[in-house]
Amino acid sequence: MPLIEKVLSLLVVEDHEEVRAALRDWLFTSLPPMRLREARSLEEAMACADQAPLDLVLMNMELPGPNGIEATRALRKRYPKCPVVVMSVNDSEALRTAALDAGALAFVSKRELPHALLPLIGRLPG
Repeated sequence: MPLIEKVLSLLVVEDHEEVRAALRDWLFTSLPPMRLREARSLEEAMACADQAPLDLVLMNMELPGPNGIEATRALRKRYPKCPVVVMSVNDSEALRTAALDAGALAFVSKRELPHALLPLIGRLPG
């Protein structure tokens, strides 16, 4: 009997279309099969999370309205088992600490994302 791999359900929360498109292209060529959803704000992210369970959320730090830290806190409050990785071009220790304090699985610089994301996905519960 063939072993069926779980299809990863991933949500990218990023307000810039160009960045979302680049992430989408990279994710589809770099990761195992997945269901990818996209949101531009906390409101859209919550709507996606309400529709179906998520295995991982990639949350941009700089969002319109609530920022990525506030959005992570809100998402984790409603869905405590949903892992969130906060990503940003700003790689400060203060942001890293704030993201982890908000319940993020990790904080990753967007420059490090290609190297850091696969190991994080490997740590997700099966």
